[in-house]
Amino acid sequence: MNIAFFGLGNMGYPIAANLLKHGHAVTTAIHRSRDAALRLEALGGIVAPSPKAAVENAELVFTIVPNDQALEELLLNEAMLAAVPTGSVIVEMTSASADAVKAVAEAYASKGVALLDAPVSGGVKGAASGTMSMLCAGGPEVFQRVKPVLEDIAGKLCYVGAEPGQGKIIKSLNNLLNAVNKAAVGEAWRMAEAHGVDPNAFFDAVSASSGDSFALRTTFPRIQAGDYVPGFTVALMRKDLELALGLERDMTLPLAEATLDYFRAAAPFDQEDNTAVVKVRFPDRTGG
Repeated sequence: MNIAFFGLGNMGYPIAANLLKHGHAVTTAIHRSRDAALRLEALGGIVAPSPKAAVENAELVFTIVPNDQALEELLLNEAMLAAVPTGSVIVEMTSASADAVKAVAEAYASKGVALLDAPVSGGVKGAASGTMSMLCAGGPEVFQRVKPVLEDIAGKLCYVGAEPGQGKIIKSLNNLLNAVNKAAVGEAWRMAEAHGVDPNAFFDAVSASSGDSFALRTTFPRIQAGDYVPGFTVALMRKDLELALGLERDMTLPLAEATLDYFRAAAPFDQEDNTAVVKVRFPDRTGG
């Protein structure tokens, strides 16, 4: 299938590479990273002279860019709106707001281009191995049309609703739960460490008990190793928390708000992996 792909970052590049491995024709353009585009070209991808040129023959347009602004700049400009072929499908994977993806869906619907809201979860390893999850929202017929291609890059496809935006909402809430758990792992370990608990004993015991979690199993080994090489950064997680808190309306979510405070305090570690939130230290009760 002819695919235009935009967003060759930590997640996007391995996804695009997997599409190539499965025999799809993947075209990109030098959008943000020249090096990433050239690396994809070395794998057999095509680098078009512009985003507009990249989509001209596309059956599918995949996008996974940093935020709402980047998404709108890429897809809501007149040149791109005119260039995306009628009858194609946009597979929108960005961790963006529901409002942003709805605006894109509405803009393209008027010219016969469908959109599947499909944010992803599973980290860089999941993207590279093709085992990540995709949270898909859009017309059932659109999902079924795109499903065979998505099965080439994801281990789990979750169809979550017929309206674009539902995938973004669930993705932001998933990341909220992940962030709450990671902050809690950091607090629990600091307490254990203060009492002289052996780190291996702590991990072995908790991972075999009711305090076990995905966050514990992925975060604690990195704490022990001091490994905060970025996959999904602190800055990106904070953005997703802000998206989740933007859903509050008249609700009060004190646990979510406290977790966002953690990630705001983690700003000095913004370009490290989001597990670096465990390095945050708030003043103790005596002000020390």
